[in-house]
Amino acid sequence: MSDIRERQLRIAAARADFLEYGPAGAAGVDDVVAASWERSHDAGVDADRYTVAFFEDIDFDSRLARCAQPVIERLARDMSDVPVTIALTDAKARIVDRRDCSTAVGRVLDRVDFQRGFCFDESGVGTNGVGTVFEVGAPVTVVGNEHFNQSLVQFACAGAPVFDPLTGRVAGVLDASMLADTWNPLVDALIRSAAADIGRNLLLDRSQATRALFETYLRADSRPRQAVMAVGSAAPQLTGSDTVIANERAREILSPADQERVVEFTRFLMSRHDSGARRVTLDDGRSIRLRSTAITYHGDAVGMVLLLDEVDDSAPGSIRLQPLRSLSTPIARSEPASSPAWQAARAEALAALESGTGVLVIGEPGSGRLSLIAEVFHEVYGDAPVVVIDAQRVECGEQVAGPESAVDDCALLVIRHLDKVSATTVDTLTLVVATATEAGYLSAVTIEPPTDEHPSAVTMPGIGQSVAIPPLRLRGSDLHTIVVRVVKALAPQRNSRISPKAMRVLAAYSWPGNIPQLREALAEALRRRPVGEIQPDDLPGYCRANTTRALTVLEAAERDAIVTALIECDGNRVRAAASLGFSRSSLYRKIHSYGISGV
Repeated sequence: MSDIRERQLRIAAARADFLEYGPAGAAGVDDVVAASWERSHDAGVDADRYTVAFFEDIDFDSRLARCAQPVIERLARDMSDVPVTIALTDAKARIVDRRDCSTAVGRVLDRVDFQRGFCFDESGVGTNGVGTVFEVGAPVTVVGNEHFNQSLVQFACAGAPVFDPLTGRVAGVLDASMLADTWNPLVDALIRSAAADIGRNLLLDRSQATRALFETYLRADSRPRQAVMAVGSAAPQLTGSDTVIANERAREILSPADQERVVEFTRFLMSRHDSGARRVTLDDGRSIRLRSTAITYHGDAVGMVLLLDEVDDSAPGSIRLQPLRSLSTPIARSEPASSPAWQAARAEALAALESGTGVLVIGEPGSGRLSLIAEVFHEVYGDAPVVVIDAQRVECGEQVAGPESAVDDCALLVIRHLDKVSATTVDTLTLVVATATEAGYLSAVTIEPPTDEHPSAVTMPGIGQSVAIPPLRLRGSDLHTIVVRVVKALAPQRNSRISPKAMRVLAAYSWPGNIPQLREALAEALRRRPVGEIQPDDLPGYCRANTTRALTVLEAAERDAIVTALIECDGNRVRAAASLGFSRSSLYRKIHSYGISGV
């Protein structure tokens, strides 16, 4: 009797003992297999009853599938004389491609649903050459009785993970399956090599911009003991925009939460085209020196590579991440903000006002420009008065401009929307600011981020410092706090709260209208569910869509109809397309066009 046959008999006995007596019965079995048996048992997999989940809505033409196609075709040609079937899965263990080098083996695999669309995760079918790879994160060979489910013991399979070289995540698994009696260990080596080739293709498929980011990161990472991170642009239209890489040293000095905040702050710096050295103090009191190199492509900032160093917290020039207190209704003044970008802006405004310098506040509408500058002013000067002039109302003749008398100590004059009015109104308000400055007022001007330089921003008297306010989409660490406060402000007498699933939907949306739009969305959710826990279905349809362009009224209606149909069909694209009268391909195209996600 051959050694292979004897080994299979020993494993078969151990498997029977495991199923009867538990982990103690798996003595003598490979540690990877024994651990997989335990996970399969704990997940409730039935060793005798065989079921495989099928999914209709799978992208069989994904980037992974395209990059793998030439490798799989070459592998199939090289193994044309071997009785084997080659399969590729996506990141959820669902088969997206299958090539039969032997029709006989293919027919047998058909009987166990080893076909496109079926899911072979370990929690569903037990130990196998696909699902176990995801659990281990490394190549796995499962032969005969090493399978947990009885229906699979007739097979042998070798699976290898396909890693995305930029994210380091398992993008899929390449598997070779054959009958256990014909198993050849050389198959394992071929599969590992082919999986590595697919990973290289994934890198080559990335845009030139992303490759430039990766190459710059590799050069920086060559420095000994240097903490390095690479952050892709937040712009969804850029390939690889979700790229975040951190080397081992960066992971040592930054917790996952700290890494998220650094990424958020970096994307804020990219939005300002602001590179160079910054010092940021984290929640635990440590100070990090951040040196950034911007990666540009065709004039767009597509990423940044960061060199991170721990520095003395008392070093001069550090940005102190101070608690935030907002004057706006939905955000309590005593509530701190952890967003580094917001805290950096606040620190800059605080330093300017303490020195008696006027401030130009740049930010998107609804991002909290007035709230921040007024709050910082009150921190420095107590209850001194704040006078707010809306430049657009002045231009329309609706507002009488200017303070009327001198002040005993200090006061603040804020000119809003100066970039939205004519040169004549700017000249009028310039005189008003000059008069107020003589009367003892400090001045502040709020504008939107310019596409071209605003001449009005630099001609105002007393303006000596500019501060950029981050939009809500770049304040992810503050979002939960803001949502809770908005809900409390909108429904102070109700027992209303936000569910984790609804919170994930809110976090995934880009909020082009910032906090006012968030307040509007939560108000609608509260109308639908006056008390209790707000669910994703209670939120407006646009919360599930992210698109960089403005939609027409008809497009917005179509988007909302698609979201509603997807919700009613429990996310089933086929049924949703039928209910809307679309073809499935049209629905997928519209989902991508409108940036619909989370449904």
